[in-house]
Amino acid sequence: MKIREITPAEFVAAGDLCVRAYEVGGHLEPGNDYAKTIRNVAHRAEQALVLVAELGGQLVGTVTICAPGSEYAEICGPGEQEFRFLAVEPAAWGQGIGRRLVAECVERGQGLASQLVICVIDINAAGRRFYEKLGFERLPERDLEPWPGINLQAYRKLL
Repeated sequence: MKIREITPAEFVAAGDLCVRAYEVGGHLEPGNDYAKTIRNVAHRAEQALVLVAELGGQLVGTVTICAPGSEYAEICGPGEQEFRFLAVEPAAWGQGIGRRLVAECVERGQGLASQLVICVIDINAAGRRFYEKLGFERLPERDLEPWPGINLQAYRKLL
C-alpha cells in the first residue's frame, strides 16, 4: 500500500469514497447536506493536505491534515495539527488502512507540532476505540457541538 498526496484527477473518487464510508459506518444519513462538504475534496485540497491510500492501483482510503486557523480546522491551536475526513473504502475495512493513514498523520506532524488532534462524533463508538488503541486520549474540554445534536468528542496524541 502506498500513501501519498492526492492528485486533482482523484478528487471525485476520494469524495465518493469518503461519503460511502461515512454512510456505511452509520455516521452520515444518505442525502444529508454534509455529504456536499465531504465530497468537496477539491476545495479541501486548496486549504489543507489531502492524502490517499492506494492499493493495487485503487484508492482505498483518504485523510485530510489541517493546520491551525485553516478553514477545515475545528479544534487545533498553535503548535498542533488536526486530521479530519479519515475514510477507508468499506470493502477494505479491517486491513489496517486506517491505522496506516493515522500513522502517516503522526509522522508528518512530528517536528511540526506538539500534538495531533481529532474530533469523533459521539455515535461512533468504534472510531473512539480505534483512536484510543492508537494512543489517543480524550480532550473533553475541546468537545464541540457544531450543529444542534451533532456532538464531537476531542482526542489528542502527543507527538
